[in-house]
Amino acid sequence: MRRFQLVRFVDHSGVSGTGVVAEGVEFTDGGVALHWTGGRPATAVWPDLGSVVAVHGHSGSTVVRWLDPEPPPPLTANGRVSRASRAWQPYRPMGEWGSIGQARQPVRSAQPQAPRGAR
Repeated sequence: MRRFQLVRFVDHSGVSGTGVVAEGVEFTDGGVALHWTGGRPATAVWPDLGSVVAVHGHSGSTVVRWLDPEPPPPLTANGRVSRASRAWQPYRPMGEWGSIGQARQPVRSAQPQAPRGAR
């Protein structure tokens, strides 16, 4: 599990303000508990950080600041990485201060690749 903060640079609604507006925890199964700070504190549970982003990201005006490093995968009794841990892929914004509205995606060419050895 990892702790994080939501940091908002622009307050579009005029409700939550700017700076650190929420604290959260991402659990190992991807679920998220989010607590809003300030004058109207509230806590909510989300299925994943992507859902939080969809509602509260405000097109990049809010970013995730991770407070803990990514945990190592759990090991089985024989010291190998557990298969269950391979399925968990935590939400990873672009860099420590990356926009929570934009996750890194692999770049794939739309052009078919020529077979090896072909000119």
